[in-house]
Amino acid sequence: MRRLGWALAVTALALYGGAVTAQRGADVELVAARFYRGGTTLVNAFCRVPFSLVQPLSEGAGGGGAYTVSVSVRDSGGLVLHESSWSQAVPLAVLRVEGTSAVEHFTFRAQPGLYTIDVAVGDSASGRVMRRGMDVEAFDAAPLASDLLLAATMRRGTGSDTVTAPGEIRKGAIFLAATTRPVVTPRLASLFYYLELYPGVQTAATLVARVLGADGRELIAAPPLQMGVPGEGGVAHSGLNLAGLPPGEYRLEIVAQLGEREVRREAGFVMASLETDVALAQTATEEVSRFAYMTEAQLDSTQGPLLHIMEAGERGVYNDLSVEGKRNYMEQFWARRDPTPGTAANEAADHYYALVAEANRRFREGGRAATPGWRTDRGRILIRYGEPEFRIQEAVPEGRYPWEVWRYATGRGFKYVFVDETGFGNWVLVFTDDLREPSRSDWDSLFHELDLERVENF
Repeated sequence: MRRLGWALAVTALALYGGAVTAQRGADVELVAARFYRGGTTLVNAFCRVPFSLVQPLSEGAGGGGAYTVSVSVRDSGGLVLHESSWSQAVPLAVLRVEGTSAVEHFTFRAQPGLYTIDVAVGDSASGRVMRRGMDVEAFDAAPLASDLLLAATMRRGTGSDTVTAPGEIRKGAIFLAATTRPVVTPRLASLFYYLELYPGVQTAATLVARVLGADGRELIAAPPLQMGVPGEGGVAHSGLNLAGLPPGEYRLEIVAQLGEREVRREAGFVMASLETDVALAQTATEEVSRFAYMTEAQLDSTQGPLLHIMEAGERGVYNDLSVEGKRNYMEQFWARRDPTPGTAANEAADHYYALVAEANRRFREGGRAATPGWRTDRGRILIRYGEPEFRIQEAVPEGRYPWEVWRYATGRGFKYVFVDETGFGNWVLVFTDDLREPSRSDWDSLFHELDLERVENF
């Protein structure tokens, strides 16, 4: 058995703040995923420990908390297959952040049969103990697929990279964040999945990932993933960009077609609120920056929207950097824009990423082949210049293009005209009196004369 530290989950992923805390509660949470291993079942179990259960051991700035975890696995006859326990310290600064938690991970192998997992989490200060249990049935024969494993971060190891970082588990060359149910945020909106396939014979496989709402309705479907699978088994893993998905609890379903056979697997995840992103930013300190525990994929996702405010000397540099170089780039980028250097907060970064999240929420385009809101014309203008003081949008009669106009009354005082030529919600900036933004020379030809008069006079 192996336990994993809290650092990655707390710093980068698992701030269960705001509405998400209310939805999930403050109880210990336990989930398990099963994988077939030549006649036996490998069980990966994950236990979420909310820090609301942990009290400081001593008062004062230097204090902190601690908890113990005890695990037992028994078969259907009550015979103990494994017992283990360990302790974990939690810094006081982390305890003070509302909604934080840690994920402890352990594994065991089992012959076919039914097993019971019992986990007890004890607070070292108060002596309070919280318990959670679940039954797990080991496979009695090779299934078509393993259980579905979800993670908010995933990376592929290269060369001699075989060591897991804090908060990770390893599946072959794939490293995933250990979690019970992943939490993604409006800013870090990537969700990854890992699924093992056991067809028994070499076959072609087609997989479709679908995000399901609480009512089971399909909300998002990714393009089909096609792959060849050897008879002894193979691994399917990929990621989805969920920018614009409203806060709440969801299921990710994978439908795998293996020749004439079909198998479905699903697992739950949470989309956090914008307040969670704000909480993440507020916990950043001078000693540990907001970028310190981000994976390369997360850094890339966070750096992408900076395109809208980069200066000439900041372009064309980032992509060729190492992971550590990318972290340094991000830290220096925002340090140059920090209105209050020397403090833990960077108000410019907080404000900017709040606008990015808002653009992703409101202006996501393209249906299943979605374009995140920050890449759209309306998202770009919102991120660069904030909310307009005046806005008008017209859903015009059939045969005319829907249009929208934003006008800024203070400061810059410019007007921006957007048109949806597709009729499917893909809005393009066609005219502005801001010389720093593009306009189409024939933009007025897109409007009926009555619409054009309103646009020009708005």
